[in-house]
Amino acid sequence: MPLSPTFSPSDTNATSPTALVLHSPISPLSPGSPVFPDGVITPLWIAKHQHFLPSVFVVFYNFMSDPSRNSLHDNQLKNDFNNIRTVFHKLDYKTRLVVVLLSDTTILDSPEIEERLANIRRATGLDPKSSLFFLPPDASPVEITSFVMSILTTVQPMCIEYYRDLTKHARRKKNRSTIPLPTAPPTRGTSQILQAHGWGIRYEFKLGVLAEFRQEMDAAGRHYTFAFDALLASDGILETTPSWSPRWDDARMLADIIAFRIIRCLLWNHAPTSAVQSWVNHRDAMRELLDRRGKGSSNYGWEAWESRWAKIMAELVNRAELPVFSPAKASSSIDAAMMQGTNAVYAPAEKAIPLGERLPPWQLLHHAGYWLKLAVNHAFARWKLANDIPDEDRVAPNQSPAAQVSARNSRYDTYLCPEPHMENALPDNGQGFDHTEQLTSLLDICSFEFQIRRQQRFVDMLQLQVGKELLRVRQYKEARDVLKPLWQRMNWRKERWWDLVYQTAWTLYKCAKETSDVATLVSAQWELMSRSQSSNTPHSGVLANARPELQKGADETYDLMHCTDALPKVPVGDESKPQIFLKEESITSFRKSI
Repeated sequence: MPLSPTFSPSDTNATSPTALVLHSPISPLSPGSPVFPDGVITPLWIAKHQHFLPSVFVVFYNFMSDPSRNSLHDNQLKNDFNNIRTVFHKLDYKTRLVVVLLSDTTILDSPEIEERLANIRRATGLDPKSSLFFLPPDASPVEITSFVMSILTTVQPMCIEYYRDLTKHARRKKNRSTIPLPTAPPTRGTSQILQAHGWGIRYEFKLGVLAEFRQEMDAAGRHYTFAFDALLASDGILETTPSWSPRWDDARMLADIIAFRIIRCLLWNHAPTSAVQSWVNHRDAMRELLDRRGKGSSNYGWEAWESRWAKIMAELVNRAELPVFSPAKASSSIDAAMMQGTNAVYAPAEKAIPLGERLPPWQLLHHAGYWLKLAVNHAFARWKLANDIPDEDRVAPNQSPAAQVSARNSRYDTYLCPEPHMENALPDNGQGFDHTEQLTSLLDICSFEFQIRRQQRFVDMLQLQVGKELLRVRQYKEARDVLKPLWQRMNWRKERWWDLVYQTAWTLYKCAKETSDVATLVSAQWELMSRSQSSNTPHSGVLANARPELQKGADETYDLMHCTDALPKVPVGDESKPQIFLKEESITSFRKSI
């Protein structure tokens, strides 16, 4: 426990030492707290109530039946239970102790067990109906499941009562008319203690968390909304704190956390459209705030924030387990699944939305694949902006002049993302942020979400993007393994989407060339020379001028004897030669367009 500082004996004005008021070690009023003197709340408060201070403490003990040791064993149990209760009593928290005894014999076989249990209850003060449970041996799985459910049903009211008491305590502190004095005056930072509106945000957030613990999501959402509005108000912390201060980033983090919790409460209450609208409002509010007081929204930091939030939304949608997004079984048709309300692309608006109101599509809650696709788009935008970082900003700060480092800090938003010299590291700076790993992992999980919902065109397009990204970083074998199955099965040939066919074949051709895959090389090269590719493919876009080596004149022929000249030479003495079999009817692109 923290101690009050003592006064110097030479202080002649002080007739007697005055004990300073002590506060919680994580309070903004305690000098040792990470939020002293003007921070709102620390993650340690959440960890305190979520991991370290339980509402109910359940312990499991073996209950042995040995006539020669029963008395000693029972006394040991009594001492352990009383010691645990004493510890909780000293902490001044109303944590309830629940004991589960796992017996090695049944009461029928050992009738003295009932007397022993009664003796333990009297000595420890445990309630036989809610605090002490007895499980006989050789219980079946069904009996164990029923036993566990009975314990959970019994302790739930105790948990709710525990958090209701904490809510009353927090509400009393919120309603006090004065701000308590800190244990010691602040001497660092702004040298100002947290003001009244900051305390209001703190206690609204606490009340919201405690309401979530009680599973009262309506009340939690209201408290979080009050805290969020106060945080972004004209006299709120985000408006009154200097944008270069670490406290401003802390307030921005708190705004993100509160917005996340609001969306979670709305999804819990089956309000998907309101959840998306809340996310849109939060994104727009943050963009307006950064453009006005921060470092703008035209940098890689903002794209990283957008990508992170889109991924968070995907995780929230999956964790919500909404029935409308349940993937249909393989045996059922897509139309039938849609009629049953499963495998939907987006969730319909809740009943609270007026019937007939025209809502933009982006305000309807889509399945997780949609949000992951947004995350991919913003991750690509982040990578492009990172590539635009000048070389002088990619030098490590300890190797750059102070004026240049100061100017760099004023240009780049590094909230929850690396510094410029790590975002796009120079070769001499070591390993920087791995954009390829982020992109490929996002594309893989995004492809999976579309795959289980049978949106095959999206799956094919995402796999093409993965192949292009792997080709960009020269991971040719991995790119070929991704693209070859796509090239073999894609429906773009039958649907005559020649530009996509061309992009897939060309990317696969490059990978096959680098990996010396003769069969794939010739097949892709042959398709690229087909009439459909030479006459229908637009020479624009990413791969516009990518195939000059394949261009032929109108009167020229394609020589299959030299199609593998681009591969490494076969060693002398190796008599094995590749054998190539081509069938025109196996590739739709060869057929003349109707």
